[in-house]
Amino acid sequence: MPAPRPFRSAPLPAALVLALTGCSLSDGSPEPSPSPSAEGAAEAPAGFAEPEDPYAGMDAGLSERLHLPLYDFQLDQYERSVVGRAELTLTVECLVDLGYEAELNPGAGEDPLMMRAFGPHHEYRRYGNARVDIAEEYGFGLPDEPRGGPGDEPYTVGGGPELAEQARTAAFGLDPQAGPAPDFTTPSGEPVPEGGCMTRARRQIDPGSALPFDTDGEGYALDVPESNVLAESLLGESFTAAKDDPAVAAAAAVWEDCMAGAVDGYPGTASSSEGAAPEAAVPGAECRDTSGYLDAFAEAERAVAAGIVAEHEEALTERHERLRENLAVSREVLGW
Repeated sequence: MPAPRPFRSAPLPAALVLALTGCSLSDGSPEPSPSPSAEGAAEAPAGFAEPEDPYAGMDAGLSERLHLPLYDFQLDQYERSVVGRAELTLTVECLVDLGYEAELNPGAGEDPLMMRAFGPHHEYRRYGNARVDIAEEYGFGLPDEPRGGPGDEPYTVGGGPELAEQARTAAFGLDPQAGPAPDFTTPSGEPVPEGGCMTRARRQIDPGSALPFDTDGEGYALDVPESNVLAESLLGESFTAAKDDPAVAAAAAVWEDCMAGAVDGYPGTASSSEGAAPEAAVPGAECRDTSGYLDAFAEAERAVAAGIVAEHEEALTERHERLRENLAVSREVLGW
């Protein structure tokens, strides 16, 4: 498995990516549902429902074994999704303000396998698949999820394809294919906010949010309301440093011996076995545990992280405090 790449930029929330790259088109003109705002979210009649137990699928013991200090400065995957849904809610509200027939689809949700398969901080896949039960059910991958169906779209836009395409550009603030958004008149006559509705939404959650693209129109802004890019980058550094630790190398050799006995002629290595022969998935996960590879790698990363955190603690803490505030605002937006 390749080392995590230090992030130059933060990815968009999955739901927002879907919304901005291809919102659902409708030939009719549905009545738009009022979308929540930071001031009146609790009164909104429609929106995303709060999950009963978003951490139900996690393995608490495994997460504790694989916990890294830098995770303490991030939002976990569920918390990030809360902020992402608030951004989406406010983006749709902005589109409605501009006169588009935009409506949230509260049925669009997180993949229920995400917490089971990846963990709150993707720790179950950081060193290769660490969950034997997932390997037993799905091999090296996960079941294919249908995309593009009506239940998957985070919002819909009525009024026909032309208005839907215009709304997509208004949401993004920039046409991802053609560059800067062309001049057009919105249905309300109001101008598109600087950076589009997405930027307005982000700034309602985190007033310091930057424009989504730099001055050349290349790359996303660094920190978005749910991200700590410094922590992400430092996690890449700690992974790269820890993989050369002698204890990790020794455990990797034990893993290879374990796999040689379990799968005849298996060619993989502990760090690059994903996507190999399906029959290797379960022994790969089992050997990762019994060889001590998981614990050795996590311990090596924790040792590296001690110095990294000490060096960057002020900046990491400042950003994390901002993230907790953003999460609280996002819950208000969603009425949760």
